[in-house]
Amino acid sequence: MKIDKSTFDDHAVLSLKGEFDTFHCPSLQEEIEALVERGINHLILDLRLVKFINSTALGAIIKAHKRCRAEGGELVIAQPLSFVRDVIRKVGIDKLITVCETEQDAHKAIIKHLNQTELAGNAPVDHEKVMVSFPDETRNKMLGHKRGTLVGTMSNVDGGKAQFVWNGQKHGFSFDQAKTLFFKDGEVCLKFQVKMLKKSFFDLKGKVTQCDAADEGGVRVTVQFTGIEASDRDALTQFAEDMAFLKRQLPK
Repeated sequence: MKIDKSTFDDHAVLSLKGEFDTFHCPSLQEEIEALVERGINHLILDLRLVKFINSTALGAIIKAHKRCRAEGGELVIAQPLSFVRDVIRKVGIDKLITVCETEQDAHKAIIKHLNQTELAGNAPVDHEKVMVSFPDETRNKMLGHKRGTLVGTMSNVDGGKAQFVWNGQKHGFSFDQAKTLFFKDGEVCLKFQVKMLKKSFFDLKGKVTQCDAADEGGVRVTVQFTGIEASDRDALTQFAEDMAFLKRQLPK
């Protein structure tokens, strides 16, 4: 089975081709895990070119769905062929996962879920993913197979700085090792979204000003921006001021 990947601002499409059986389940899981690690947790699984699917593959789809949901995202199945569609319905997977007859409908379903998430009152920055990378070879070597990119969780941001949490313990890093990665004045590159401002990503450089212990073996890192365009700085400053005003006005 072949897997083709197309990525958009806030979701991705995985197009499968061939026979989806036990042998190919790890490949799908690796692709989905890589996307989730990059902060992409809304996925379309396009099955229009899948001629056969077995029970293990159905289990892999359910696991993928749960993985996306655990990160606040959603997985949608698009345009399955008649055999695959019948199997999905007989097993009852269509009661758990949205199944769309066309890719266009699948995109609409993803956009609807994104809009519902934003309107449900989820914090516009808190819990958003941030991709963190380092410009020096020393820290990249410390990360090994992670290829120099970490995925943290945003806490807050304004025109001058960002704060995020990274749970190094999950990846085998002790608190002291995490502090070595995020030493004071160490340069970092941050890539993140603020969906209330724009769909595209902010891609900014900065220096670590603080690194403290967080819950569950993580660290809370504060980064002062050093490379930021005036338009981005002004937009993030206005965003922070607007959110502070709303918090003062809305009921606790």
